[in-house]
Amino acid sequence: MSLPDSRADPAQSSPRHPPEPLGLTLQEQAIRRHLPLELLVDRSALTHRDRLGDYPSPGGFPSEAARAVLLGLRWAGLLREDADFVWIPGEIRRLELLLWDLSSLQDYGFRFRQDYVYAGSTHRVVALNGLKAPKANVEHFRSLGVCPIAPPDFLASLAVFLAHVGELHAGYLFLPFQRADQGRAVAVELTRHGIGFQELDAADEPQGLLLRSATLADARCLLDLLRDRLQPMPGALERFEQTTPEVTVSKELVFDAAHFITDHPAKCSNLHGGRYRLHVKVTGRIDPVTGCVVDYGYLKRVVSRRVVERFDHHTLNYCAPELAWRSSTELLCVYIWEQLIDYLPGLDELELYETPQSWCRYRGPTLEHLQRHGPDPVLTYFQQDLGSSPLRRQIQPLPVRDSGLER
Repeated sequence: MSLPDSRADPAQSSPRHPPEPLGLTLQEQAIRRHLPLELLVDRSALTHRDRLGDYPSPGGFPSEAARAVLLGLRWAGLLREDADFVWIPGEIRRLELLLWDLSSLQDYGFRFRQDYVYAGSTHRVVALNGLKAPKANVEHFRSLGVCPIAPPDFLASLAVFLAHVGELHAGYLFLPFQRADQGRAVAVELTRHGIGFQELDAADEPQGLLLRSATLADARCLLDLLRDRLQPMPGALERFEQTTPEVTVSKELVFDAAHFITDHPAKCSNLHGGRYRLHVKVTGRIDPVTGCVVDYGYLKRVVSRRVVERFDHHTLNYCAPELAWRSSTELLCVYIWEQLIDYLPGLDELELYETPQSWCRYRGPTLEHLQRHGPDPVLTYFQQDLGSSPLRRQIQPLPVRDSGLER
């Protein structure tokens, strides 16, 4: 249904719940009153169906602003098809930004929608906020072989993309693209502005791409470059610059692995196994739009790919050259830190339990420090040029049997 008349029923008003002001959706009223949405939504609203004839046809070519907004939303994966319509979803916390989008996208015939749906899996009425238009309105201009208007401004589209799905973690910008080819094209264009981005293999979708600003300076440069374009968007700059509480979140993941401690004077020199419990802690400011420091799903995905899948049901000493000598919990923490910091620049602490009675706690260097100084040398002793020492002349090397394995 279209944006409803949100004036409260005077019969339901009370000193505790005075009449709501105009311009609020029913979902916002439910949140403000901390009530289930189904108490405010009329049952007849659950059966409403759209008709193509309810939407206006676009007149003439869309403006550059409209095309820039649409392209930025397409990069973000927010332009979705629904039968004969295209749908741009919007969370209730971003409603002002969604309505700002609409001020440009009316050129395509988009209208604001707040549909109410009974979700059988949760036995609740939920609201679906978004912008909707006939698919033909959007596809018509894309199908034209020759267009009399130039492509939209790249930086305007990028600002829209950043405002909707960009995230800032410990001063680094993260840009999740729905399609890898689009993300790489944007990264190439940004290099022309002297701004670098690094690809991370942690995208939500198999065809997607996650970019992270290469340095803290690159993140600052991009925000400064887009500042004038972000300024008019409700909440866009505030999301990256507002001072909010700083908290620490933690995720526990488990893996089973075997190892041995070379030259250990006791039983740990023998191959033995156990269940490791890893606590990964990330500290940062609460994102005022998402209400989170970092998404737990992203945190789990990164640690699973970078650590658990590498170690689970393997012998730690043979998983990485840095652990071949000593796969102690101490060195294992240092190694894990360096595997995660690129993806979690807000990484604050690791706790690794080898047994319920034996664990290690580690706080490592920042991503910026690692970028400047490289990996910790405590992990790389056996990767150095050990044979160049004059003392090594006393060793009579034995021939090495060809194992047939490439290192």
